[in-house]
Amino acid sequence: MIHISLSMHEGKIKDLNISGHSGSADKGQDLVCAAVSAIAFGMCNALDQMGSDASIAVKSNSIAVQVNTAEEKTETILETVWIQMKTVYESNQKYIDIKQMEV
Repeated sequence: MIHISLSMHEGKIKDLNISGHSGSADKGQDLVCAAVSAIAFGMCNALDQMGSDASIAVKSNSIAVQVNTAEEKTETILETVWIQMKTVYESNQKYIDIKQMEV
């Protein structure tokens, strides 16, 4: 299962974590993993190329983003990613666990 969590503080995104595998199909054929991965790596590229003040940690089975300084561009990118992840989740609830929490 893919686990996606978003933490917010006072209406601003503080961090976004994505980990796991969906297991919806064999390796190389898993469209759920492909969709989440495409969104996640697009996010990493956008945060990096737009000069966001966010820390990005990419490991073999996870991506973690921590916002260091609240900036409009970072918030916009992460809000967009969150909307995209929720859209994928709506059609694939069996393979994705998604949580939003206030910290």
